[in-house]
Amino acid sequence: MTILKCSATTCMYNEDMLCSRGEIDVMGESAQRADETCCGSFRERGSSATNSAKNSCGCETIQIDCKAQNCTYNEHCKCTAAAIDVGGSGAETSQETKCETFECQ
Repeated sequence: MTILKCSATTCMYNEDMLCSRGEIDVMGESAQRADETCCGSFRERGSSATNSAKNSCGCETIQIDCKAQNCTYNEHCKCTAAAIDVGGSGAETSQETKCETFECQ
């Protein structure tokens, strides 16, 4: 599993810069740059659709499904990087997040 640090503090799954979801999806099938990726699992904290969800403790290691086919770390849609950073400070939607570790082949 990959070590994940997440700066998307507006995400309902963010617990102390870690993720409480257990797994995430990195989107950006044809991405050539980090800005063209996003965390497809992002859900804004406090939105009416997510108010009933209960957060657990944040995890440092996490399973990452990766749709960014051009990323060096994508192997059969799984992230093989030892560690990644998900950016998105102040994000309100998943499109405002990104995989900072994305590296185009």
